[in-house]
Amino acid sequence: MRRRWLIVWLCALFSLATGVTAFAQERSQQPSASEQDSSAPWKLTNFVIFALGLGWFLAKKGPRFFAARSADIQKAIKDATGLKMDADLRYSEIDRRMASLAETLKHLRDQGVIEMEQVHQRILRQTELQIQHIRESTASETEALQAEGRRRVKRHMAGLTLSLAEQRLRKHLSEAEPDNLFHDFVNLVERGKN
Repeated sequence: MRRRWLIVWLCALFSLATGVTAFAQERSQQPSASEQDSSAPWKLTNFVIFALGLGWFLAKKGPRFFAARSADIQKAIKDATGLKMDADLRYSEIDRRMASLAETLKHLRDQGVIEMEQVHQRILRQTELQIQHIRESTASETEALQAEGRRRVKRHMAGLTLSLAEQRLRKHLSEAEPDNLFHDFVNLVERGKN
């Protein structure tokens, strides 16, 4: 309320100051005395109505306008303060990261070396396992081939032995008498029973 009266008084003073300069300008033109006498009360009345209207308008609309403007300014200040705090926080976070960047890079390099060594060891173990598997497979295949070769050699030797025995028997049968052979066969059978 006090504020409104202050605004009204300020408007009134402003109007009076404006009115004084207006009267000063009118006097410099120096109209006739009869014109000045008849229009002076109307000019003063018009000025007072204008001053009261202006004062009322300023008292009515001014506080809301200035309060809204002040609230907008305060809100903008709060927003700017919040933005500045956010920017400072981001800036400090970036500074912290930049300060620890060398350490982070060293850690990543060391970790990369360790991981590469682990991968190298894993590949080396896998290669050794594959080599061992290949050796075992080769050994078993070699043994199988050797066994197959022995069987073939034995069959071949058995075939050769049979063919040699057959040739000797034929030769022996052709030279010997059939009765002697029959008696030898009977003697072998009798020995087998005992």
